[in-house]
Amino acid sequence: MNTTVRTICLAFLLGSVLFAGARAQENEADDAPPSLELTKIEAGSWSYFEGPRDEVEARINDFLAAAERKVADLDAANLETGQSLLAAVRDNLSAYLALRSDDELELQALPQPQISYSLDDLLRLAAVARDAQKGAVAEQLEVEREQRVLGGATRRRDQAFKDYVDAAPGDAKVIAGLRLIQTRSAQAISTRRLRLLTQSQARAADYADATAERVILAGENLATTPDEADLERILDAVVENAEAAEEARKTLRTAELEATELDLDTPNGRSQQRLFQQQLIDAQVGVALADVNLAKTQARRWWTELQLDTDPNMDELQDQALVWSQLIRTAPLNLPDWQQDSQAELLSVQTMDRSGMNRASRRLLDERLAAAQATLADIAGVEDAVADLELLAAAVDAAVAESSGAFSSWLQSASRQVQSVYNRAVGLADVTLFHIGDTPVTGRDIFRMLVILLVAYLLSRGIRYALRRFSEKDTTGNQATLYTLSRLTHYAIIIIAIVVALSSIGLDLSKLALVAGALSVGIGFGLQSIVSNFVSGLIILFEHTLRVGDYIELDTGLTGTVKAINVRSTLINTNDNIDIVVPNSEFVTARLTNWTLGERVLRVRIPFGVAYGSDKDLVKQAAIEAAEEVAYTLTHIKRRRPDVWLVDFGDSSLNFLLTVWVNREGARRPTRTRAAYLWALETKLTEYGIEIPFPQRDLNLRSGFPPPAVAAESTED
Repeated sequence: MNTTVRTICLAFLLGSVLFAGARAQENEADDAPPSLELTKIEAGSWSYFEGPRDEVEARINDFLAAAERKVADLDAANLETGQSLLAAVRDNLSAYLALRSDDELELQALPQPQISYSLDDLLRLAAVARDAQKGAVAEQLEVEREQRVLGGATRRRDQAFKDYVDAAPGDAKVIAGLRLIQTRSAQAISTRRLRLLTQSQARAADYADATAERVILAGENLATTPDEADLERILDAVVENAEAAEEARKTLRTAELEATELDLDTPNGRSQQRLFQQQLIDAQVGVALADVNLAKTQARRWWTELQLDTDPNMDELQDQALVWSQLIRTAPLNLPDWQQDSQAELLSVQTMDRSGMNRASRRLLDERLAAAQATLADIAGVEDAVADLELLAAAVDAAVAESSGAFSSWLQSASRQVQSVYNRAVGLADVTLFHIGDTPVTGRDIFRMLVILLVAYLLSRGIRYALRRFSEKDTTGNQATLYTLSRLTHYAIIIIAIVVALSSIGLDLSKLALVAGALSVGIGFGLQSIVSNFVSGLIILFEHTLRVGDYIELDTGLTGTVKAINVRSTLINTNDNIDIVVPNSEFVTARLTNWTLGERVLRVRIPFGVAYGSDKDLVKQAAIEAAEEVAYTLTHIKRRRPDVWLVDFGDSSLNFLLTVWVNREGARRPTRTRAAYLWALETKLTEYGIEIPFPQRDLNLRSGFPPPAVAAESTED
């Protein structure tokens, strides 16, 4: 029984396998792409050229053979165009077939790791890492360029497909089909190239990252076995590089002198001048390169001394480290400009037509070309040297930390960082921000101006504070004069400070007439009211018609105490303790009532009435007593005592007028003062039994009633 079941299962499995194989062959036959015809191209027809390389090559040959027959049948007008398109299609398909190789890109071998590294090993690895990084950047640029090419190829393919769909049957369809295959094959080539370039860029990026990690590893495992002979060689190299730096500066001075020679009258003269300019740039690059190379050898010297434990001068090392830090920061700053100028010179020489030139002119062009190429090479050398110096400076820092301890190294590093930041700020302060005429203005100039203005403001504020405190203690009545002196001193100090600040940046003040002319135009159009208020404020201060503390009244009905007289406006504090800002021109052009201009006291008039028949002397006595009880009344000054006048016979009362001289407080509070006197009058008149009458009217009726005699007779009857 078991044998039978086993036999049946095996037969079933064998049949299933055979059936699956037959179905797979059928599916393969169904999926095989049909032949591609120029007159029957569809959206997915390019799949005809997909698959294994051998099959694709055979399909390409079949398609080209059929296309040749189609082109041969074209009429004479379209034959040349068809042949040209067919040749382009053949070339594109050949390139497409070549790109279908499945060969893997070879990986670049990394340097073998070591147990320890020397400084030379570290610098060699750093050079390899820089080259790898440059290669990765170049690969990325190629990828971006190919992406743009693919975008253009895709747009051309879409337009060709649209033209193919719209083409009429016949020769036009064949021509449109060839053009569509041409653009589609170009798109496929670009797609394949982009894929290969992307893979290459990824490998280049991985290699660059790996070499960078290897540089870090080398920096952490530097060998510490130099000897005295190594130190002697390094000291000799320091001397040689110092001499090279001095020689580079001499070359720069010579190039600067030659660059000042101008001969622009002839073509050779202009070309010679361009050569001198390029040689000047090369000399500047040479100085930067010599300085960095000198710093590199100095860093090697200090590292070697630290390893040999020769008790180096740490203060001198600290100064040197600060110089290295500044050089690492400043040396690359001018490289972009030098590189741009040199590349422009190189392009100018390479694109110049030499056909009509003589031998001297061609020789000048060759010299200019060589100078530009040498400058670009030196610029690359400066970049590499700066990177090496940065590595060496880090190695010196690590050696210092190992020699003197982590905390001491941290303090030195922090001190160096602070000094570096300070030097950088000083350097930025000397950068020209803008120009005023021919005068450059730097950050240092602006800072100096701000300091001058700040000192002037603080000085003015201190003087005004002292004058205000003195005026508060003064009892002679000179407060207004002191306030005027305070304001004028403030204006004078600020104006002098502005003049000094402008002079400190080198501005020619003799040209202020132009500025004044421009200001006059501005005043005429938009600043007239501001200048008018400023001048009015000066008039007020000089004339003393309005002083701080005066109680005033304007034509508008505004009353209050002058609180401050500023440049543009005056601050008025009303009796309701509301501050109101009034332009200064209103005090000069309009009528102003100053209640306390001449003196701080004034006379107020309080009208009141009593009933007819009242004792006038008693009324006067009561009113004077009432006035004397009010705190605002001046009672101890001769000729300024309260008085009572009978001024009118009213309809219902005898009208009196109480005249009282009030003190400064009463003058500044007129409404409160009047209310106080009325209150005291009513109290005192009531106390003396003097009536304050209501309004009275006599009514005489002359009609509608009988005469008195007739009325009496009728009463008797």
